Amino acid sequence: MKLPRDLESLFWNVDSRKIDPWKSKDEIIKTVLSRGSLEQIKTLFQLYGPDTISLVFRADVTGNRTLPAPVVYMWSNLFLTPEEFDEYRKWHRHPVRKWEQRRNIG
Repeated sequence: MKLPRDLESLFWNVDSRKIDPWKSKDEIIKTVLSRGSLEQIKTLFQLYGPDTISLVFRADVTGNRTLPAPVVYMWSNLFLTPEEFDEYRKWHRHPVRKWEQRRNIG
């Protein structure tokens, strides 16, 4: 299986023919939620389903937190419980913690 054609424009920096939608699902989901158009988001939901998208989103919000804050705020009503959102909001508004390193360096 290959990446759907309407999602290819979001991955301009890599050869879209070499992207495996299942091996790279986390990055694909986060990229489309962050920068995708309405049509691309519809394609994302058709490709992975809301449960898989929710798992990836929630794992990022409670883990490495690589998604930009406006994206988390926008999708939080759909994917997060009120308690999870409040926890994220407290973390995000903390004056020092928001500058912490978020990515795992191997």
